Amino acid sequence: MIGKGQLYQGNRISSSQFIMMVILRKGPMYGYEVLKALREEFSGLWEPQTGAVYPALKKLEDHGLLRSEAKEGKDYYSLTEEGRKWMEERLASMSVEVLFMSRYFQFISDAATEIGAGNDDTTTKKSLPPHLLYMIGEEVEPSDKLKHLRKVREMLANGLTNVDKEIDRLQKKLEEE
Repeated sequence: MIGKGQLYQGNRISSSQFIMMVILRKGPMYGYEVLKALREEFSGLWEPQTGAVYPALKKLEDHGLLRSEAKEGKDYYSLTEEGRKWMEERLASMSVEVLFMSRYFQFISDAATEIGAGNDDTTTKKSLPPHLLYMIGEEVEPSDKLKHLRKVREMLANGLTNVDKEIDRLQKKLEEE
């Protein structure tokens, strides 16, 4: 995974552990459900393994960010109040960092594409954002491509809505001057 993670009361919380917490914000899940949600969310990009997910959940529980409850022979994990509060604070403070990382990766990807200029394959790829490039290959299942493209469309639609709001705000501000 990316980054060094974050600190919670002196304990390092990895990026993958944080993602598990974000998944659990929707409600309790048993370990295999968390694993399936991770695999679905990152299909074609990352395949988390059972041997990593369960110890990560246990460590989050040891830190007081999650709690588990045994039901029908399965341990269901959920966020504690402190875990939810900490996760929400981290998410609220990440927006600028995420924007910076997105632009950073776009910049690096563009530079890498330029270095490969002249290759017919790169000309096609240059028009796509880097997070869509992996979908060009035949190794990605059509169902995964469709899922990701729908997600991209939703993100773009939300982004355009925000752009429209900002345009309206700025137009009103200029008209008032």
